[in-house]
Amino acid sequence: MPQDAQPASPPQGDKKKQTLRSRILWFVAGSVVNYLFIATPFKYLRTHTGLSVAAISACSIGLSTSFFFLWNYFINFKGDSRRRDALARYVVAVVFMWALSSLTLTLLKYVDFHFALSLPGGFPIDLDIVATQLFIGGFKFFVYHRWVFPVHSPKPVAQESAA
Repeated sequence: MPQDAQPASPPQGDKKKQTLRSRILWFVAGSVVNYLFIATPFKYLRTHTGLSVAAISACSIGLSTSFFFLWNYFINFKGDSRRRDALARYVVAVVFMWALSSLTLTLLKYVDFHFALSLPGGFPIDLDIVATQLFIGGFKFFVYHRWVFPVHSPKPVAQESAA
């Protein structure tokens, strides 16, 4: 390779696929942490307070949402658009997803099917929380990936000057 030659940059399609794979990987890894951020305060509040299921759901999802607001904004969803350009869309999406998740978890807790799962070692899994994440997760990922933090921001249309 000649001295002046620069290594070829990966084609745009490869970068887009790599970004999507990376986002999916972080999203899945985050779902485990998200589960813990929801399940732990939910169990604590249900045991130690007299709050309604709706209030407990809103608080538990709220704790998770607060952590992941920063996680997604600074780590997971990086794109070509500037962060401050995406901030308004992100706040709208976060508030909407918090409300939708809280409502879903509340409804699942009211319609308790008594399904239980225990991991080896006796660690109980709250399937209502898992179901909430499954119901909301795909839609949330789509909204964040395509609307809030698009991989490629559209190019501004050049304005013609009047000569």
